[in-house]
Amino acid sequence: MEDKTQIDIICNHKRNDQLPTIVKFQNGSLGGSGDFSIIDNRPEGKRQALVVAGKQTYTGDLKDSQEFDTYICLRNKSTNKVQIVPVQQALLSNHIYQQLERKKSKTPMLSREHASKKLLKEFGGRKASRYVDNHEKMLVNVDVVRQDLDETVKSSAQNENEDEDETLADVSTSNEDYLATIVPKFDKEATNLDEVYDVEDVIPSALLERLDEEAKVIFSTPVQTLPIKSEYLKECLGRIQAKTITSKQDFLHIKLIIYMDALQSLISLRSRQMQRSELSRITEKIENDIRRRFADPNVAKRCTRTNFSTEKALTHFIVMALLINEKREVDINVLSRTLATSKERIKQYAHIVNALPKSRTEILALRLPSKVPALKAARRFQRKK
Repeated sequence: MEDKTQIDIICNHKRNDQLPTIVKFQNGSLGGSGDFSIIDNRPEGKRQALVVAGKQTYTGDLKDSQEFDTYICLRNKSTNKVQIVPVQQALLSNHIYQQLERKKSKTPMLSREHASKKLLKEFGGRKASRYVDNHEKMLVNVDVVRQDLDETVKSSAQNENEDEDETLADVSTSNEDYLATIVPKFDKEATNLDEVYDVEDVIPSALLERLDEEAKVIFSTPVQTLPIKSEYLKECLGRIQAKTITSKQDFLHIKLIIYMDALQSLISLRSRQMQRSELSRITEKIENDIRRRFADPNVAKRCTRTNFSTEKALTHFIVMALLINEKREVDINVLSRTLATSKERIKQYAHIVNALPKSRTEILALRLPSKVPALKAARRFQRKK
C-alpha cells in the first residue's frame, strides 16, 4: 500500500564513532544558538558533551551503554521513507554547578563549629562571648591555659582558708519547714502528674523569658561544641535538636537544661563562696539567679554555699530531670554519675520531691504527692547546725 512507511537507509556505526547527540538541559532549554563539541575526558575515562552559548557553558556525560544502542527514525514526508540513525544522549547542566560543588568540597570541616561560635559570640550574652574569646586565645597561645590553671589553684587555696570560722545561726526549724526551703513548690492535691510541678515554681518566669536568645543559640549549635560538661545533658539536647519539628515546649526544656548545667557546677563546687565561682559558661543570668536563690539565708556573708545550697540544688536538679522527660522518669545511675553522688542519696532526695523507684528497676518515676509514703524517721532532713 502507498501509505506504508518504507525503511530506506539504516546507518551503521562503530563503537567509538561520534554520533548525532540528543541534548537535554537540566533546567529548561537553550533559548538561542550555541556551539556543540565532544570532549574526551581521559583522566576519568569518559566522554562529555559541551555546549557554549555566549558566556554560558554547559557540560554533561554522554550516556553510553555496553548492552544496547539507541536509534531514531527520520521520516521524509514527501516520499514516506525513513532513515534509521544511531544516536547518543547527554544531560547538560550549567558549568557553575560544578564550580559550586568544588567549592563545597573544599569547605573546611570546622565551618559549622566556627559558625556556632560566632552565634554564641554575637547573641549569647557576655558570658558566651567571653567563652568564645577565651577558646580562640587558647587555640593560638598555650600560655593562656597555664595562666588559667595557676589562677584557679591560687583562688582555690584562698577560698579554702577564708571564713573557716563562720558558723550557721542557731536555727531551730522542723523537718517540714526545712523541706519547704529546699524543695520546689508542688501541688499536694494534684490528680495528674503534669499538675504536680509548675515550671515557674522551679525557675522564675522572669528568668525564663530572658533566656529566649540563649535557647535559640544552643538549639542551633552542635552539641559537642557546647560548654556543657554532662554527657547526660548533651544527650537530652541532642534528642531535641534531632526533631524535625520543634515546639515551644522543646525550647522550654533547653532553658531547663542550661539551668541544670549550672546546678551541676554548684553541687560539685568545693569553695564556700559562690560570688567568685563560675557556675555557667553559657550565661551570667542563671549564675546570678543561683547565687541569690541558693545561697544560705542564715549566713551573714552573702552568696555563701553551705549544705543547704547543695541539698536545694540536688532537689531542683532531680525535679528538672523529671520535667524534661516526657514520661516524667529518669535513671538513678545517670543521676548518680552526673552529680557524683551515691545512688542511695539520690533516692533519698528523690523521695522528698515525690519520685520513687519503679518496681525492680533503677528508674525514678514521678508520683502523685498523695501516693508518696512519708519519710522514715531515721532519715530526717533538717538544717545542720
